[in-house]
Amino acid sequence: MAMSRPPELKLQQLQYLIAIAEHGGLRSAAQALNVTAAAVSKGLQELENTAGTRLLERQAQGLQLTPAGRKLLTRARLIQSEVDLAMQELGTARANTRIRFTVGVTPWISLTMLTPTMLRFAQMRPDVSLRIFDVFGSDYAALRDGSMDLAIGLAPPEEGAAELAARPLFSYEHAIACRRGHPLQQARHLEELAGQSWLVSHEIGQYKPPLRDFFLAHYGDTPSAGSVGGQIHQYRSLHMMELICNSDLLSVVPWPVIEASRQHYPVEALTLKERLPASTTCYVTRRNAPLNGCVGDFVDAMMHVLTDASMRERFLHPRVLRSLDVIAQRQ
Repeated sequence: MAMSRPPELKLQQLQYLIAIAEHGGLRSAAQALNVTAAAVSKGLQELENTAGTRLLERQAQGLQLTPAGRKLLTRARLIQSEVDLAMQELGTARANTRIRFTVGVTPWISLTMLTPTMLRFAQMRPDVSLRIFDVFGSDYAALRDGSMDLAIGLAPPEEGAAELAARPLFSYEHAIACRRGHPLQQARHLEELAGQSWLVSHEIGQYKPPLRDFFLAHYGDTPSAGSVGGQIHQYRSLHMMELICNSDLLSVVPWPVIEASRQHYPVEALTLKERLPASTTCYVTRRNAPLNGCVGDFVDAMMHVLTDASMRERFLHPRVLRSLDVIAQRQ
């Protein structure tokens, strides 16, 4: 035989009972609760039906609680007190809960404008804790699997872009970097650099002509006849500048890195006749991800660093800024 369910008391009905006890009538209770008198009357009727007895009776001085009503009122106030305390504790928990927002940033951004961007973002969003990781090239696996919310870097290749959306921020050109005093510091053509060893952050195939053609011709699986010596090494870290400055390794780096590194490293850019390809930095998200909230605020913070005169003067070397071509504000 199935057990019968006990009667259910609803918190709202108990609130009606408390309000009538404190205010003495349906209309005044309804006004205090910002509901209609009809809603209070209906709720109390349902409460009496659940209790199986009269809880209120009308007397000359207004509605008065019956003995059963007074007993239930005591319990109702205890219940309301516990609910109020629970809501206070939840409010405190919400206030102490910070949003975690994960951003991947290409290393040269870390070297140039990440610090002021983070400071600006922290002012805009004191409720957010940032997690920052390096991203290299167009490797956005962490975006695809959901462990990263936003990436600032190159646009993903077309064959892997179906799950991602990229929107341009600014463009920049590249340079061949070497240590100050390198034997080939005065070289004027790429071909003069054949046979040298390189430290790069991308696969050869990710470079655009003429760099890609040069690397494939002299360092590919089937190098051209006469190509001798030299190796290509990959190193994905900002510390690569230290290796370059303490060796004869060459590297391909964004012009902003040259401008920012000159203050700290004895590094130079070769003045070549060939114009090296430009790249575009994008903000990359999962496709259909909302662009408001943390994503939009982080992008706005970065654009503010680039466009606000006081921020530029404080944080960005003028030569770094001149090496960037800001494409557009976020729409």
